[in-house]
Amino acid sequence: MKSAPNHLPSLLSAILFSLSSLFLFGIGLLMAVTALLPLLTGEGVEVSQTIFFLTFSFEAVLLFAAAFFAFQKVLQKPSADEEAVVSVPPGRIVVLMLIAAGSILIGSLIGSIEPVNWLLLPILTIPVIVLPLGVIFALGARRLPLGARWQSWSVFGLGMTVVPFILLSLEAVLAIIVFIGVVAYVSAQPELANRLQALSQQIMILGPQSEATRDLLLPLFTKPGVIVTALIYIAVLVPAIEELFKPLGVWLFASKLDSPAQGFALGALSGAGYALIETIGVSGQGVGWASLLLSRIGTGVLHITTSALMGAAIVRVWNDRRYLRLLGTYLLAVTLHGLWNTFALLFTFSNLAELLDEPGWLKNLQPGIIVVMSILAVGLFAILLMSNRKLRGPDSPPSAAATPLADHPDETL
Repeated sequence: MKSAPNHLPSLLSAILFSLSSLFLFGIGLLMAVTALLPLLTGEGVEVSQTIFFLTFSFEAVLLFAAAFFAFQKVLQKPSADEEAVVSVPPGRIVVLMLIAAGSILIGSLIGSIEPVNWLLLPILTIPVIVLPLGVIFALGARRLPLGARWQSWSVFGLGMTVVPFILLSLEAVLAIIVFIGVVAYVSAQPELANRLQALSQQIMILGPQSEATRDLLLPLFTKPGVIVTALIYIAVLVPAIEELFKPLGVWLFASKLDSPAQGFALGALSGAGYALIETIGVSGQGVGWASLLLSRIGTGVLHITTSALMGAAIVRVWNDRRYLRLLGTYLLAVTLHGLWNTFALLFTFSNLAELLDEPGWLKNLQPGIIVVMSILAVGLFAILLMSNRKLRGPDSPPSAAATPLADHPDETL
């Protein structure tokens, strides 16, 4: 298929991804300079800054690849329109997961050793984040058509750029609305307003940064009203927004997609791009590095699975006008995401209650929450695999014209 002259979607994608890549490279270099300057004065290097330097640079490389394929489409190169299908041999998947597991183990051992963690943790962070996400995506999209190279990379790039920007903006607006609602509620409760005013005066006297202020404020976060408000925002509003916008690339290309299977694969790819950005954004720490990134694997399963389900539903509604199917899939994705966020938030509150040694139902929930979230992650992974099997059929080999991603490193996540 010949490319049309002045192909606007690929041109806009190429510009967006090029600028984003340069921006991330710039941020990465700034982090590197800021991190290494203390070496000149004999001070310690912040591990978070070296991690962000390397991970931001890695993101920039991926976006540069997305820009490259988009430019290939603009220049009407035949390689831009070559089809791609994910096909990773089981043996390679095992090797990749062993590398990720080994990286987590090494990172957990050196995470608190300051003379070396700033140098080694950034190197280990890349495989710990990228390999599990890549394997989850590869299994979820196995032998499903992704479409043209430029299109696939554009969907992935949108998941790394426009999607996080939109979601961050909308969630900030929602947070402001929730805050205004809380202020209005407090204003309507004179007794509560007086107590909060007295508390603010105590904070001013003690100093906002003092330990006494921290001890004064922390117990408030385990109050039922605070927990309910946080759950409404984190477990209801945030999933409702994210599940609508995560498969943005599928929404934009829906009229060009051939089947729900392609929508499913591209939805999974967009979810993987978003999960990559989100995980990298919280990866910059030494203490607790391994446990945090290990728990983020479950979040990656969540984002890839729900976005894949939405991708298939979007194509179905575009081709067959199956609006109820889309609504049902959306509600399912929001519910699964809401459940995950609910347990994650309860884990945080339980940890806080244990830290404060407060009596009550919150204090000892953590072991049970870990079990429940593990079961939920396995269930999400099973949904991903079963949906893949249903969409591709039991014995559907890759297309003869398809390009297995496993055999082309430049197209491997």
